[in-house]
Amino acid sequence: MDEAFQDENGFWKDANGIAISVSASDLERHAYCPLSWKLAKQGHDGKGEAISAGIEKHQKIHEKMESFHNRSIDSRREIAVWTWTLSIVVIFLIDSVAFVILQDDYLGISGTGFGSEKIGDLDSGWYYLDMYDSLGNGWNGTDLIIIDNSNNLVAGPFELNNGSEERITFRLSSDCNGCVVIIRGVSLDSNEISWSLFTTDILPPEELGKFLVMLSASVLFVSVLMIALPWREKFGWIEPKIETKDVISTFNQNIFTPVWQTVDFVGGWISGGRIEGFALLSSIVIMIHGVSLYAADDRQQAALVLALVAFVWLILSSSQLHRVLRSIAAREKLSIELGIDYSTKINYSDDSKDSSILSDEEIGLRGRPDQIVVIDGNFIPVEQKTGKIPNEPHLSHKIQLLAYIHLIESSTGTSPPYGALRYGSEIAFPIEWNEDHRNLLMEHLKEIQRLTVEGGAERNHQQIGKCRNCSRKHVCTDSLT
Repeated sequence: MDEAFQDENGFWKDANGIAISVSASDLERHAYCPLSWKLAKQGHDGKGEAISAGIEKHQKIHEKMESFHNRSIDSRREIAVWTWTLSIVVIFLIDSVAFVILQDDYLGISGTGFGSEKIGDLDSGWYYLDMYDSLGNGWNGTDLIIIDNSNNLVAGPFELNNGSEERITFRLSSDCNGCVVIIRGVSLDSNEISWSLFTTDILPPEELGKFLVMLSASVLFVSVLMIALPWREKFGWIEPKIETKDVISTFNQNIFTPVWQTVDFVGGWISGGRIEGFALLSSIVIMIHGVSLYAADDRQQAALVLALVAFVWLILSSSQLHRVLRSIAAREKLSIELGIDYSTKINYSDDSKDSSILSDEEIGLRGRPDQIVVIDGNFIPVEQKTGKIPNEPHLSHKIQLLAYIHLIESSTGTSPPYGALRYGSEIAFPIEWNEDHRNLLMEHLKEIQRLTVEGGAERNHQQIGKCRNCSRKHVCTDSLT
């Protein structure tokens, strides 16, 4: 690379002005031994039982990390569903209590036997007519009507067909002035029949049930249309999307299944997202409300029906809670095995086939950390090492981790306060990101670029142990062993 040159910052670039590429692994190998790095650049793969064992352990760690992440998503999904079911239980219970507490107003208007009875003025609205038969055989063809002072029929005819009592709900569309109740009958014993009139300020259960059923059908119809048609595109609805520059966050979508909808979700053509799911659930809840109220003759019965429905949903909620607890237990077990906090959010794992490479084109640095986790809102790189646990982190491992910290900083625009070197599942060394460590990283990066251009990499140590444990000692001509 005779035409390569150094820029004003000391980084080496080729004739086209492109920075000489250096990977985080290159930095790790060079910091261990420049000669080992050179042999790797020449295509000599590492050999030895430690290499094979390390690859296997690394893969197992990745599988556990991926499983932990997916368990986290499952937990959030199960908790969301449980919250919904519990909310439905609460709604039904509130409705049931409301129907018990709310009382109808007795107008003090009642009568017995045949004939007519003037009851005065009635305002427009809903009314209850309770009809009774002392013999329990109905009114036997007798009926009740209500007329105004102009002899216009405003309500009725109403009849107790059989049994001892029945409640009729009716509505006056306008005020009735000088109302008169008339009992018309054929019964031989008029004393067996009686009636009472009540008013209510709220919609009767049956009528409310009809309204809710129609509302549910409308919501269901709209939900189907929302799923079938790309309405978001038609109405210019933009789903929140991750910015391209937010590289780290996109890894979560590329590697793992999102909780509810993918990052590129547009909806329509037989696909739905959060909004459609909420609409369908609302339709179901409204429909259950409507059917329950429509089947109730009065408020007491409506309260009982709603309480029974709430009990059924409580059973479903309990079953969902069991799934939540199982999911949490599995997640907690994995967190213990991995040696990470239960609440840790994993956004990236490098062993996935879809994992992306981080890069800083300006200086030529690239790499893929083992994991990226979110701690206190910061992206924290984690580098897993499977060898012997040291008392202090090795310089080569430290340099590699610093490269990942820089790559996260350059990719996201935010600086991680530290990175973590993890040896096994129990020992983790935090490596602070500061100016000294930044300078150390750049020093090693520039040196590798120089060696790439000028050559001359040599063994820089006198440690027999390094050579003995080197995975490329089988091709090294300068090994101390």
